[in-house]
Amino acid sequence: MDQWDVAVIGGGILGTTTALWLAARHKGSIAVIEREERVAAHASGRNTGVIHRPFYLHPQERKFFARVAALSFPMWKKYAAERRLPWSELGTLKVAVTEEQIKSLEKNVEYARTNGMDDSEFELLDSNAVSKIEPHVRCAGALHVKTDTVVDFRAFTDALRKDAEDMGVRFLTGCTVKEARDSGEGPVLHLNGRETQMAARLVVNCAGGNAVDVAHMFDLAGEYADMHFRGEYWNVDESVAGLVSRNVYCVPHQGEFPFLDPHWIVRVDGRREIGPNAVPVPSPVAYNGMFRRWPDWIRDMFRPPTSNKIRVWLNKDFVALSMNEMWSSLSKVEMSRRVSRFIPRLQVEHLKARGTAGIRSMVLDRRGRLGKEAIEILGESSFHVLNFNSPGATGAPAYAAHVASELEADGYLDHMRLKERAEGPWEWEKAF
Repeated sequence: MDQWDVAVIGGGILGTTTALWLAARHKGSIAVIEREERVAAHASGRNTGVIHRPFYLHPQERKFFARVAALSFPMWKKYAAERRLPWSELGTLKVAVTEEQIKSLEKNVEYARTNGMDDSEFELLDSNAVSKIEPHVRCAGALHVKTDTVVDFRAFTDALRKDAEDMGVRFLTGCTVKEARDSGEGPVLHLNGRETQMAARLVVNCAGGNAVDVAHMFDLAGEYADMHFRGEYWNVDESVAGLVSRNVYCVPHQGEFPFLDPHWIVRVDGRREIGPNAVPVPSPVAYNGMFRRWPDWIRDMFRPPTSNKIRVWLNKDFVALSMNEMWSSLSKVEMSRRVSRFIPRLQVEHLKARGTAGIRSMVLDRRGRLGKEAIEILGESSFHVLNFNSPGATGAPAYAAHVASELEADGYLDHMRLKERAEGPWEWEKAF
């Protein structure tokens, strides 16, 4: 049985970046366990591909996510330039469809300043000013965030993997963790795939949509359950792709679920997509299908803890919202109608095919409330990151550096020698 100093579970952008930082700082054996054959196969490679500036993050309620997003922006920009990865600062318009919603944009201006953004990065526009830069967008006003950037996070993760492998990290792809137990000298992981089992002095759980399940294997995070939302997009026909040249978001109607309101997304390859809806699904890989998944729903509902999920499904607002989103998923007419509020020239016939589908996994506490920040759970020889959601990919470099720092400070890496000088693409001192 192989013995490793550190085993990182999850080859998404967080797990890969965490392994990179650990290898940059420490001498020892590090493995990344990824269920798929390639990294960033799920949430990291299926998001909108936007590096968001922290203009929309509440400075208190989402203080930590705002900080890592702000710190990571120059890190990503440097990395993209050095690795020759696509980087397009197209910008974002956050539009107020009604006059009443202008107040929300004014709050975003305050958030942007409090979260460290420079005034040169954004401007509040009235409807006439919006028409000058985007003639086909109709709104009462908008916040123009000039430095929001379009990238390919899957390409970023592939490059990070190569850098990590150059420093000795081994990626065990096609391996799923089925069971974990403590041997007295560290965890032993039982795997399905090319490897059967492995031992590690430390396990770092960055499993994304499966992170809660992995934590439960270690008899940790018993007070938390998770819920998965599938966000579906529609591809916009190339003939009207030029209607709008930058990303467009609208002021959310539902503050607790801001990711539900439709966006116009510019992809790094030039494609345009609109969406998402956000349909509850029973697993973090349920990218298609709905009505044939009742056995999965039943298993998910009765997987402990059940009270968290029961409470959220007893929330009348949540149920009504879910039914509305399900209808939007089935009907491109409804999706077109929602987007036409701010891009009136977009017609239903312009939606040619379903686009990217991604799944956001959110943690529920015992009251059925959705977590707003990442949750860190410390075990005897394991460290678990739960609820690492938007702007997760945006903030991954600084957040992964924080994880490495926490592990060092708490003595989890005492069995590994610290390198005299950190390696890798980023400066350790600038990640905090």
